Amino acid sequence: MSRPRYGRGTLRRDLAAAVRRLEPRPGSVLVLLDRRAAVARRPIAAALADAGLPARWISWSASERRKTLAALERLGRAAVRAGVDRRSLLLAAGGGVTTDLGGFLAATLLRGIRWGAIPTTLLGLVDAALGGKTAVDLPEGKNLLGAFHPPQFVIGDLALLRTLPAREWSCGLGEVLKSALIAGEPLLRRLERTPPADLRRPGAATLRIAQDCADLKMEVVEQDPRESGLRKVLNLGHSFGHALEAAAGYRRLAHGEAVALGILCALRFGEDAGLLERAFSTRVRGLARRLGLPAAFPGRLPATTDLRRLLQRDKKARSGNLELLIPVRAGEILLLECVAPAAAAAAIRRELGATPTPDASA
Repeated sequence: MSRPRYGRGTLRRDLAAAVRRLEPRPGSVLVLLDRRAAVARRPIAAALADAGLPARWISWSASERRKTLAALERLGRAAVRAGVDRRSLLLAAGGGVTTDLGGFLAATLLRGIRWGAIPTTLLGLVDAALGGKTAVDLPEGKNLLGAFHPPQFVIGDLALLRTLPAREWSCGLGEVLKSALIAGEPLLRRLERTPPADLRRPGAATLRIAQDCADLKMEVVEQDPRESGLRKVLNLGHSFGHALEAAAGYRRLAHGEAVALGILCALRFGEDAGLLERAFSTRVRGLARRLGLPAAFPGRLPATTDLRRLLQRDKKARSGNLELLIPVRAGEILLLECVAPAAAAAAIRRELGATPTPDASA
């Protein structure tokens, strides 16, 4: 599985080199481009011209609410009309929604074609574009229809992040916090010592942390590509987070924000169960505040019965019970199996139910 390659102002060079290395050589290239990532179009076009490959472009407006079977069909038909064949290469350029859907499109077109990921958000660089998980959402829940279909390469250019909105930086930092808790003290301390402003711009500090997070994830994925054991640790914050995303209608809470809240709920569950020291929880909460991550649910939290129902939809649930990951100390994540959804819902209410906050999307 190819390791991600990140730089600044290097997309044209790195993409051309990656495409030239492919065997057999692609006959054509389809580029699925999020319209909000239009800044990537020129260097991608130049790279493909350098490699002597014709390109067809498919533009779309990415959002979690559009990551659906209907969108997959629409984009698949566009790819067929563009002349896709089994030697074609699909490039997915955009944030996590685009690489999720683009990868699943590649997995299903003609029973599978090669693809490459070009993440244009911090979230994509540190998590979403990596590891080969591809999916679309169903009305019943997030990422319920998908496939393991790793990209041939992942190329990130921090120069593309220069116009990234502040909220998108927060989304990425939620996954960075998750990675630091898994990685342990070195990355955690570096986050604590780096000025927060330096983590919200495409500079040297962000490049180093993004590469470290990506390397961590790929080390785990290479040992457990289909999430049968070790890879489960990468779901820290996600069982709670996916339920919170759904509770917010996939509008008021973005994925990385939901992961950050999910980590806080996991800390609450662990504290109440006596699984971790309060000092560690206080440290993590302080770092989350320092990174500017949310600490409250936007708007009114659903009733406990509704939270329980949303938690049960988690694709990792077994026989109606949950797997929860609890950070007990830096670099040590405890996997709890057979957790009752009611207990997890109660932890959400204890952590987030006290003070409703204004709707961030209003």
